[in-house]
Amino acid sequence: MANNYTLGRGELHFDRFTDPVAMTLGGERYLGNSPEFSATIESENLDHYNSDRGVREKDESIVLQTNRTASFITDNISPENLALFFFGTSEIFATTGATVSDEPLNDVKLGLTYQLGMSPTNPSGLRNLTGVTVSKGVTALVLNTDYTLDAELGRITLLATSATVDDGDDLTVDYTHASATRERVISGSQAVGGALRFISYNPQGKRYDWYMPYVKLSPNGDFALKGDEWQQIPFTVEILKKPGYEAIYIDGRPL
Repeated sequence: MANNYTLGRGELHFDRFTDPVAMTLGGERYLGNSPEFSATIESENLDHYNSDRGVREKDESIVLQTNRTASFITDNISPENLALFFFGTSEIFATTGATVSDEPLNDVKLGLTYQLGMSPTNPSGLRNLTGVTVSKGVTALVLNTDYTLDAELGRITLLATSATVDDGDDLTVDYTHASATRERVISGSQAVGGALRFISYNPQGKRYDWYMPYVKLSPNGDFALKGDEWQQIPFTVEILKKPGYEAIYIDGRPL
């Protein structure tokens, strides 16, 4: 039999459970480029030794438990992958256009920046503002003299050189924002369950495709928001047994 020398390549696809209790599948999503993917299997054995004569000799060993895990890294920094890393969900967040009058900025401090449009349903604030005016009572503040404006991000910074505003003042802001949508990731607190499939595309060696009917994904290390390297998201995969299934299926291609 010829040796099967293999250079491993392939794609990872994740099928997140739409109902974690019923383990209902909702369709597989390609996770994107994954520079690394590896599997680990560890077992704990109970050994038996014959101690009747001379040196004890092991005459039996049974497996008490088996732990199957895997790990992978993806450099596809998509909202869906970020949601998996933070145990959360991704969504398209929509805001309805409106004109806002007299939004309060109380007890301000010179030199600090203030985000506009923050609310319990939109804690990160509004974007793409127009017609922004900042007032102290009936006095309108002057742009680039008393404050600067980042209209795209909805942020104003009070200048330390302002002669109109003092620390502790109460200000009001008027502005208009248009209807808009943006991608949003919201963190959660539980590992995400689903099914994981690895489709082999080896340039050398036979191709074997892996399928794991029940896994849980959790973060495995740092996600560098700043640096001089491509961003990567590391994951740990807990490979579990779904009722009625085995933990791992490895299929060769049809002969």
